Amino acid sequence: MFQTIKKIIKIVVAIECVFIILVLIPSIYVYKNDIIAKNIKGKGNASFSVLIYGTDKMFPERFDAYTALYDKSTNMFKILSVNTEAVVFKKKEKARSLKTRFNENAKKDLDNALKVFYLDLHEILGTTADFDFYININFETLDIMMRHNRKLKSMLSQDNFENKDLESLNRLEMMEQVLHLMPHRMLNIYKNYKLLDTNIPKLSLLSSAVRLKFLKPAIMFCELPVKYTKMRVEPDKQNIEEFLDKIYCVNISSQISTRDLLIDVKNASKKLRMAEKATWLLRKNKFDVLDWGTLPVSYDKTLIKDCKGNFEQSLRIAEVLKAGKVIVSYNNKIYSDISVFVGKDCMIYDNLDKKGERNGKN
Repeated sequence: MFQTIKKIIKIVVAIECVFIILVLIPSIYVYKNDIIAKNIKGKGNASFSVLIYGTDKMFPERFDAYTALYDKSTNMFKILSVNTEAVVFKKKEKARSLKTRFNENAKKDLDNALKVFYLDLHEILGTTADFDFYININFETLDIMMRHNRKLKSMLSQDNFENKDLESLNRLEMMEQVLHLMPHRMLNIYKNYKLLDTNIPKLSLLSSAVRLKFLKPAIMFCELPVKYTKMRVEPDKQNIEEFLDKIYCVNISSQISTRDLLIDVKNASKKLRMAEKATWLLRKNKFDVLDWGTLPVSYDKTLIKDCKGNFEQSLRIAEVLKAGKVIVSYNNKIYSDISVFVGKDCMIYDNLDKKGERNGKN
């Protein structure tokens, strides 16, 4: 009996060893040949560009552009949403938006359209636009890669927003959805890799997708600083330069400030007294609320706009309110540091609510 148990133990141990070897060897091979991992190990970060463009079959004329910077020390993805409505100024040429220029050029030559866009982006962002890796993909291919995910497709289909903030919220949720889905779509990415235009090898793309699942990096979603005129949208050069120097290209932990922040709170939930209730809750937690009021627009999700580079404090506000998506919308010209738009997802009760319930008003 004892000898039988010993044999069973040996067999189990042998099976476990074989399993570990089968898992470990491919993992070591992939890691050693993963150019993204090597890049991060050497520099401490890796920069990416992701361009998604429409076709005749899916979202024609649409053009989305993002850049991303992964910071190993903070385990953070800084994603910059490029406003493709921003115009590009060229000598002896009519000012046209990034999207218009891309779509006009793409009808003649897609490769040239991509090349011209990257040159335009370099003019706006400077050396920050010198990316380590790129992925250029059309919406049809993205749909295939995501295995026709209905939720993502629904988000992509939304194009009628009441304001730019709601559009940014939509794009942030799209990014979260894609980053969340990728590890579960490895086989699909593997099978359809040839559809991608990228300088990331297949093994690196797959291992990075797996790594995302385990690292679970924080996402800092940023908007390209622009200024609006009556006729067009223009890149805001001064704010872009400050944004890149103070927020995007540095370790965000160095930006923590102990000074009081000036916070503006707006009720965008269509529920009574939400701005007031959010204000008193934030003040109770030692935030300095400058003003509160009501917006005519209805937000499903609470939006917290970090206007001066106080990302961690903005996350803290979301924690206090138990609701909120944070977007970095850098603008050093406005007075408040953080703007809070209280949406329908925010639930705050106070004594007046309880009194109303006792009186049978709710």
